Amino acid sequence: MLPWRQQQGQRAEQLAAAYLRAHGYTIEQANVRFPVGEIDLIAHEGDVLCFVEVRCTASGDQGGPFATITHRKRQRIIRAARWYLNRLRELPQQIRFDVVGILWPADGPPSIELLRAAFDASPSDW
Repeated sequence: MLPWRQQQGQRAEQLAAAYLRAHGYTIEQANVRFPVGEIDLIAHEGDVLCFVEVRCTASGDQGGPFATITHRKRQRIIRAARWYLNRLRELPQQIRFDVVGILWPADGPPSIELLRAAFDASPSDW
């Protein structure tokens, strides 16, 4: 059995995937791991390939789920995206880094927010 934190992370990713599907995304893969990092969800919104990070917190203290994405975390996601893209036969016309933030208090239902184009990859990140 997984530790509670991992169970909560899996539940959050499943909730995020369902939310994205309901908003027109097509989920391609989940929990894609590379030596340089992991991508929670890889999806398409129309012709745009989206690398989606899922962040879940129990409270809005400390800035909530979006505040947990540090510069270092962004770099890991970008590097993992590069590994993924290097394995494609045909590169997409557009890519985007989205974040699904989930505020999930212990005593209530979760609230979900999608932030499209949450961050960009600068040339130094690639």
